[in-house]
Formats: sequence, C-alpha cells, structure tokens
Amino acid sequence: MSPPKRSKKRSGANSIADKRLKRAVFYLDESIYSKKLLMRLRNAGANVEHAGGAISFGTPDAEWLKVCGAKGWVVLMRDDRVRYRRLERQALQSHKVAAFVLTSTQVTAEETANIVEVLLQKFVNMSVSEPKPFLYSFGRSKRLSRVNLNR
Repeated sequence: MSPPKRSKKRSGANSIADKRLKRAVFYLDESIYSKKLLMRLRNAGANVEHAGGAISFGTPDAEWLKVCGAKGWVVLMRDDRVRYRRLERQALQSHKVAAFVLTSTQVTAEETANIVEVLLQKFVNMSVSEPKPFLYSFGRSKRLSRVNLNR
C-alpha cells in the first residue's frame, strides 16, 4: 500500500504571511540601499521603494521619513548611532514610521542582504501588529531590540 498523498495546498499561516508580504512596502534608505539587497527583497516577494528611486538621494531625513510615514512604508536603514540622534527619532515619532535599523558596522552588501532576508517575515509581521511609531535595531545576530524613541 502506498502512503497517502500530501496536500499541495499551502497552509493558512503561509497564505497569511504571503498576503502580508504582498501588502507591505519597504523603503530602503540610502544608508542601507544596495542593488543586491533590493533584488534579494524583490525576489522574496517584497514590494520595495528606495532612495534614488521614489525619493532622491540626499533628501533630508525629516522629509523622506514624512513620505514614508504618510505612505505607511516600512523603513530599513543603517545607522549605528540612531539612538543618539534626537531629530531623527523625533521625525520617526511625528510621522508614525515603522523602522528597522541595522547597527552592525563593517557589514557587506551580501551580509546585509542575508540578514534582512532572514528577518523579512518578522519585519512584515511587526509592521502589522506593532503600534507605530517604532524603531527596532538588528545586527549580525539577527536579534531585534526595541529602541526607545523618547530618550
């Protein structure tokens, strides 16, 4: 007797995750932007906007964060000192931005793409479930840590 055939239908959890991913739009700030990261996210099924595309390179933080907040985009950026930048934290707050910041220094574009790809579904789920604004840092360990925006 042959074993029963497995269903080809995807689980409900996967289809919810897929729908969330398709609805989310990520914005790659110029500090984290690379063609490698852009392509890796798009190949994973993410909608991605980026500096130099949707928003010009060199746009002040307060301006591009306002656009991201208004459009509900999930921001990815790189800044090992973001927790000390009062004006940037205030812009994240006032525009109700959902943001994730890579704080590891000396990380290549390939390493960045690998880290973000592993965390992608967490980013999506948190952008849906967490009240905005919020900022989480992450690094090579792939562990997320909430950054206090009210410091």
